[in-house]
Amino acid sequence: MKHGYLLILLVSSLSADWKSDMLEKGNQIYNNTKDKTILLYKENVETHPLTKEERMNKAWDNVYDDLGEGAKYIDKYNNAPESTWIGTDKEDVQEDINKLFEMIVNGLIEDDLLIYKTKMEKLKKQISENKSDILKYREKRVGAPKESAIYTTRSGYDNKIKETQKENVILENEIRIIKDNLKKNFSDIGVNLSAEQIDVLLTRVDGDDIIQISLVMETLKHVTNQILALMKASKEELTQAKKYYGMHQVLLELVVYIQQQYINKCDNSYIPKIDKMISDSAEMMENTARLEGLEEDTRRRAIYANNLEAQALTNKVAKLYKQDIIASRNNMLKAQKIAKANLKLSKNTYETVMLSADLFDLIAESQNMFEEVSKIQVPNLVPFENIQLEQKYKELTQKLR
Repeated sequence: MKHGYLLILLVSSLSADWKSDMLEKGNQIYNNTKDKTILLYKENVETHPLTKEERMNKAWDNVYDDLGEGAKYIDKYNNAPESTWIGTDKEDVQEDINKLFEMIVNGLIEDDLLIYKTKMEKLKKQISENKSDILKYREKRVGAPKESAIYTTRSGYDNKIKETQKENVILENEIRIIKDNLKKNFSDIGVNLSAEQIDVLLTRVDGDDIIQISLVMETLKHVTNQILALMKASKEELTQAKKYYGMHQVLLELVVYIQQQYINKCDNSYIPKIDKMISDSAEMMENTARLEGLEEDTRRRAIYANNLEAQALTNKVAKLYKQDIIASRNNMLKAQKIAKANLKLSKNTYETVMLSADLFDLIAESQNMFEEVSKIQVPNLVPFENIQLEQKYKELTQKLR
C-alpha cells in the first residue's frame, strides 16, 4: 500500500513538473510568437519610401505615354462638334479625356497614396484590435489565479498586457513616420503644416482628397521640368516643341479637372450629408427637450438632460464642420480660377506661337502657378481645442464616409 502511495506521489510530482514545463514552454512560445509578429508586422507596414528623385522618375515613366495620348484627345476635342446624332461630339471626347485623367492621376501618385492609405488603415486597425485585447486581458485577470500550472495567472495576463502595449508603441511610431512623410510632401510644394495640422487633416472627410491633390501638384512640377528638358534637347524644333507643349497643356487641364472633382464632392456629397446631420440632430434635440419637460422623475430627467447636451454638441460640431468644408471649397474655387486663367493663356499661345522658345518660356512660368495654386487650395487647418471636439469630428467623419 505504501508503494502505491509513493507511486501516486511520484506520478503527481511528475505531472505537476510536466504541466509546469508545458506552461513555461507555452508562455515562451507566446512571447517568441509575439516578438516575431511584431517584427513581421513592422516589415509589412513600415514605410520604405523611395527617394524623391526615384518617385518622380517613376511617375514620369508611368504617365509619359498617357500625356502624349492626352494631347491628341485635346486636339480631337477642339475639332469635335458641340453636339451630333452621328459620330463623336465634345461630350463623348470629354468622357474619354476624364477616363484618361484618372489614369494619369493614378500614374502620378498611386504608390504614394496607396502607401499612405493602406498602411494607415492597417496600423489603426491593429492598434484598435490590440486595445480590445488589452481590455479582455484585464477582464480575465480579475478572475485569474495567482499561481497555476494549468491556467494563465494574473502575472501571465500582466505580461500579455505589457507585450501588447509595447506592440502598440511600435505601431504608433509607424503612424508618426507616415505623418512625417506627409509633412514632407506638403513642404515640397511650399505648404508647411505642423504635426497638429496634419492630425486635423487626417480627421476630416476631405483629408484624402486634399492629400491626393497636393501629391499631384508636387509631382506635376517635376513632370513639367522633364518636359522642359525635352524641349531643350529638341533644339528649337517647333514640331517637337509643340508636341511637348501639348503634353504640358494636358497637365494644366488635369489641374482644373482634379480641382473640379473636389468641388463636386463638397457640393454634392459632403455638404448635403452634413446638412442632414444638422437637421437630424436639431430634430432630436427638439424631441429630447419635449420628453424632458414631460418627465417627472428627477433621475430620468437628468438622463434626458445629458442626452440633450450630447445632441447639442453634435449639432454644434456639424455646423463647424460645414463651415470648414465650405471654406475649403471656396479656397479651391480661388485656386481653380488661377488655373483656368493659365489654361486659357496656354491655349491661346499654343494656337498663335511661332517659336519654340516662346513655348519654353510659358511652360517655365507655369511652375510658379503650380506653387501658388498649391498654397491656396490647402485648407486652413486649425488644431482642435480639446479632445472632445476631435473625437466628435472623427465620429462625424465616419458617418460622412
